[in-house]
Amino acid sequence: MAELPAIVRPCIDEAVAQSARMIARAIDHAGALLDEELRKGGPAIRHEAAAAARALPALRVAWCGAFPSALRESLLSNRTARTTAMASPSSLTLTLVDEDEVLQSIEASRLAQQLASATEQALAELDTYMSSALQLDGIQPELNPLRPALVAQALRKVVGETPEAPAALWLRLMAEPLAADLKAIYKTCSRMLAASNVRAAGYRVVTGPAPLSPSRPAPLQAAPPAPGVISGWVELAARAIGAPALRDFLFGAAPHAQQPLAPTYYQQVDQELAELEARWDEAPPDPDAARRYQHLPAVDRPAREVGTDSPLNREVWGAYAAPRQRSLVRTRLRKQAKQLGQVMGLDVVNQLIGQVAQDPRLLAPVRESIVALEPSLARLAMHSPRFFAEQQNPARQLLEAVAQRSFKFNDEFSSEFQAFLTEVTASFNALNQVEALDDAHPFESELARLSKQWARQDEAEESQRRQLVQEVEIAEQRQAAADQIAWDLSQRSDLDGVPSVVQDFIFGPWTLVIAHARIASGGTQIDPGGYTGVVTDLLWSVKRELTLRDPARAFEALPRVLSKLREGLDLLGHPPSETETFFKALERLHRPVMKLRAKQRGLSLRDDLAGPVDDDLRPAPAQKPQAREEMWLREAELRACGFEDTLPSDYAELEPAARRPSSPTAAPASASVTPIAVTRAAGVALAPAQADAIIESIAEGSLVDLFSKQRWHRARLSWVSTRRQLFMFVSHGGRPHSMTRRSLRALVVNRLLRPVDAHDVVQHALDALAQPRAEPLAA
Repeated sequence: MAELPAIVRPCIDEAVAQSARMIARAIDHAGALLDEELRKGGPAIRHEAAAAARALPALRVAWCGAFPSALRESLLSNRTARTTAMASPSSLTLTLVDEDEVLQSIEASRLAQQLASATEQALAELDTYMSSALQLDGIQPELNPLRPALVAQALRKVVGETPEAPAALWLRLMAEPLAADLKAIYKTCSRMLAASNVRAAGYRVVTGPAPLSPSRPAPLQAAPPAPGVISGWVELAARAIGAPALRDFLFGAAPHAQQPLAPTYYQQVDQELAELEARWDEAPPDPDAARRYQHLPAVDRPAREVGTDSPLNREVWGAYAAPRQRSLVRTRLRKQAKQLGQVMGLDVVNQLIGQVAQDPRLLAPVRESIVALEPSLARLAMHSPRFFAEQQNPARQLLEAVAQRSFKFNDEFSSEFQAFLTEVTASFNALNQVEALDDAHPFESELARLSKQWARQDEAEESQRRQLVQEVEIAEQRQAAADQIAWDLSQRSDLDGVPSVVQDFIFGPWTLVIAHARIASGGTQIDPGGYTGVVTDLLWSVKRELTLRDPARAFEALPRVLSKLREGLDLLGHPPSETETFFKALERLHRPVMKLRAKQRGLSLRDDLAGPVDDDLRPAPAQKPQAREEMWLREAELRACGFEDTLPSDYAELEPAARRPSSPTAAPASASVTPIAVTRAAGVALAPAQADAIIESIAEGSLVDLFSKQRWHRARLSWVSTRRQLFMFVSHGGRPHSMTRRSLRALVVNRLLRPVDAHDVVQHALDALAQPRAEPLAA
């Protein structure tokens, strides 16, 4: 087997990293369906389902543990088109293969077909990138190392190794959630390859203009479309616009958009309209379907399927909840169309809504809302057929604003999201009631109204966020000043011979005291509080020979030094526990001179000079301050910034108690990170190198899902220190979650913090529509 190119390896790693969570969700889905079959099925079905249900707990543990390695082995085992003999369910002609292998091949083939069908569009896009990354001649889907056949083969192998498991039943029950997760993996891998500058390969018989871009429509004097594109505009009543024609219509000159429609077009529309009017509205959706996975963590729920033909909640969307009613609006508008461009505009609206409805980043109720808005968008397309090509169009901006706002939430059942959804529902229902749309002004009005509401809701949260950021910026300023002060103090000549424990104190907590006093004074004083001046007496007081030769000065200086040290640390708010070791060492250093009595001075001097000195108190050469990778924060600042929220997890401490630092400044960035068991919440742990890459990709404004205090929060990165050693995220309600880089790395490694992809939704959908679809290679 040829080695896979290095650029493809991250895609394999991504699929394997998601595999444990993927199969866990599939097993949970299968378990729910088993319960349903037990209630509704006949005796034979109940017997099989009951046996499978009894085996479920043990199977879940075994399969979740075995599937990742089986998947990796399958994906890397062979790059040929057929890794094992697989029988088609419709053709059982195999030679020299025993019955068990035939059955296994049939089951895996059937599952592979289900997965391929459900992931068709995302798989076709990945095939273009993967073929290019593999340097193949044209697009060869059969050589894609992530093709559904290999996933099905790995799962069938794992299931088949469990004698008591009815493999065919399990594979059938697990297919739907597996397909949903596999589709998301394919889209992620396509973006990864595109980000690595892999250009999508082209099909030999489908060529067209460049991919969609957010630029404005080309001027009318642009070159006319190629003949192949023009032919793609024919018989629009029978099929959707293809990618080349769609690109040219939205962003090219589109001269044929003004072309009148032929009588045969209206005849076909009349026939479609008659068929729609003769039908009944579709049955409403199962009210319990949405809550089927409510028991799972928010980030581990499979994306619920939503499309333009999905029935919606009638209580929320009224008549337009039924797909038939939305189709009636679209078809009646097509009958009113006078020009080809109007028909194309209606089709673009329908296709784009269908594309957005498949975006797994959006919660299902948001996607359903966009599906429900099709009647209003279709009416606008009759007057502005190419409005989706205009980035400043209010209708497009409204869709994007709703989508981006929805990224604040990761749980459709939370009260915060329900409040947001109620506002969106009211706006979209109001737009659907506007029968005559001559322009986008109603969309502009609703966007302004929603934006005003959102700004009012965010005002208090933003004020709190600014206050928190101000606090940590002051702390960062204090740390930077302390680092400079430490360097200046390291140049002193009287540092030589000072025990290391004292030098560490001066370069650490005491420089923070000096910096804090200077910032508090506004920088108007040279030595506010006298905290710099006391350093001279402190350094003199810890040199044994000097203090024993001048005890009178020692008796006068020591109380003043100790008092000033306590005063400075109290001003800073430094916890006494963190300097306890230093003060105990200082007491031992001062003990000889404090024992002196005037009448015993001569004898005591000789005895103490001759006595042993503890190893940690021995004179040391002058040191240089160590570079601090993390800044120090007071306990009140730690609480205000939410450090306490990010240290514990639901399953284990991020670090053992013996190793956990008492403050953020004590955590070395080079320390290793030990993965912890978080199977229920996060699946397979990442490699440390992967975690570091993710951390580097996170910038201010990035969204993440963060596990804290038994719950997954959707949070935004609000502040990062200059050296990227301290991070502050803020979740809904202005709740801060701050952490050192070490803690962040531990969270990412254990998948307790996951970046959220929140790039433009509408443009992403347009780009996806512009991708060429797989067609047979020319003979």
